[in-house]
Amino acid sequence: MIARLRDESGQASAELMGMIWWLVLVTVIVWQICLVAWTYTQVSNAARTASRVEGRGGDGEKAAKNALSKPLQKTIQKIDVNGEKAVVKVKMPLLIPGLLDSDQLLATGRAELPA
Repeated sequence: MIARLRDESGQASAELMGMIWWLVLVTVIVWQICLVAWTYTQVSNAARTASRVEGRGGDGEKAAKNALSKPLQKTIQKIDVNGEKAVVKVKMPLLIPGLLDSDQLLATGRAELPA
């Protein structure tokens, strides 16, 4: 019995090394999904804020920009406020830059005040 246990020493470490890459991959994928969800939340909030401010006679574009967090303010592609309709587009942040063409990955938020 003891000889059999000695033959398997280090087996758990070898299995962990085989699984660690899968764990890292799953972690990166989940993190990117959370980043996408956060971006869409920020963009839709900015569009709603712009629509509300414009409806009250304020500067909707400035309100939309200020409603975004600092990292997303740097990636604004378009803020279009037309009456009480607002559209905000930002580049999608990527966890691993250069993996995809981030110029084509845009998060869009739209809002319109009800009549």
